[in-house]
Amino acid sequence: MVFYLQVLGDWLEDSGWTSALVQANIASTGTADSFVKASHVTKTRHAHQVTAASLHTLLQKAYSEYINAAEMEVLTLEKWCEIRSQESVQFSYWHKTLTLEITLLLFIRSLREGNFQLYVESLTKIVPWMFVLNHTHYSRWLPVHIRDMMQLSDKHPAILAEFEAGKFTVNKTRNKFSAIALDHCHEQNNAIVKQSGGAIGLTTNSSALRRWMAAGPEVARMVTEFEKCVMGTQASVGDHSHHEQRASVQTAFISEVASLTAVLEEMGNPFLEKSDDLLVLDTRNIMDRSVGDTVRRAETLGIQQYKKFIKERLTECTVPITELLSKNKLALFSSKQAMTQSKQKMQINALKNDCNLFSRLYIACQMRDGDLDTFFKHENQNSPPSLSLGGKLKFGTKADLLHCIQFEEIQDMNGPVVNVKLFDGAAVVQMLRPGLTKTFQEYADTIFMPRVCRYDIHAIYIFTVKEC
Repeated sequence: MVFYLQVLGDWLEDSGWTSALVQANIASTGTADSFVKASHVTKTRHAHQVTAASLHTLLQKAYSEYINAAEMEVLTLEKWCEIRSQESVQFSYWHKTLTLEITLLLFIRSLREGNFQLYVESLTKIVPWMFVLNHTHYSRWLPVHIRDMMQLSDKHPAILAEFEAGKFTVNKTRNKFSAIALDHCHEQNNAIVKQSGGAIGLTTNSSALRRWMAAGPEVARMVTEFEKCVMGTQASVGDHSHHEQRASVQTAFISEVASLTAVLEEMGNPFLEKSDDLLVLDTRNIMDRSVGDTVRRAETLGIQQYKKFIKERLTECTVPITELLSKNKLALFSSKQAMTQSKQKMQINALKNDCNLFSRLYIACQMRDGDLDTFFKHENQNSPPSLSLGGKLKFGTKADLLHCIQFEEIQDMNGPVVNVKLFDGAAVVQMLRPGLTKTFQEYADTIFMPRVCRYDIHAIYIFTVKEC
């Protein structure tokens, strides 16, 4: 599941999606940014569930407006979406996003219900996007897996019958909609057995690996049963409902969907966009035409590359399966645009544009008897010019702050007269940079001791504290 969440992250990065989640109070800024890389699977999956529900609501609202305004024969939803996708690239992008997220939910459903047919169909829809967005590992081996699953009816009908009975997944409980994939179950068992000590060196020790394989699942079962008995985690008798079927969870989900829908409508319903421009949701910046071309042909390109891979490497076998896969250089929201101007020229042009805009708005405000106090309250940029370049915030490192907090040494001429001074050796070492010294002795002779001995006192004591 993680691989597909990362594909969705690549598709949605810098589109304004994370800003919408933050404004809807679904996640904080840092958490929303982590959804792009799928750092936390459960939270990322939940964010896509809420987004899919919100986008579907907005799509239905846009279709209802079309029906109310239609004077001729009303098109079906599918036909209307097809025509609108050709007319507006903004509609096409977010309609594809909704389709991708629904495919994710179908894949999850196939695992939770043990539906083998749906599992294969959802993987078939997923694999073209692996080719398009340059996930080469899954582009190479997912087609092999899908082909093996499709050939089970001819080569291994008995295994196919077991898989269709749901035995390609694991049910650790009797709760509904709670089956998990086999590798997911192995990871959970490994986490129970190894705990904090880890399982280091198993792959290099064959006897230890065999003991792990034989005893690991049984140890995991015993630990789980013990925890249920001692900690009282056993579910109530007869209650086998899914953990998200509780009223509180459903109420929170509905609230999040309503909040995100309201935010997206405030930013502008993407399914009502009439222009042929691709816009960022929160800033309304117009993307380059190359990004719009990617949106229109991405799915078709992925299907073509997938079919070509199947034909050359699995059917005709004219190309080795391990042959390198060429990457696509497609422009996305997150693509770095080529900087044709230097930094200084960009700043000069931005300054000229700001002056021109200010003069025109100021004259218009005077001609229309506007309130100048209100006029000067508004900003003409998303970020302060001192903190941004080309509309993007500047990023730095923590080490950059050291130049701001370094102070010149202030000598107190009226300080108290003392005979002994104590120095924290560890603090002094952290304060004094080694420079070009290569050994501890050289560092002590040229940097550490000259700095400490510069004080005109009778005795100096250097102490260090060791942790036990």
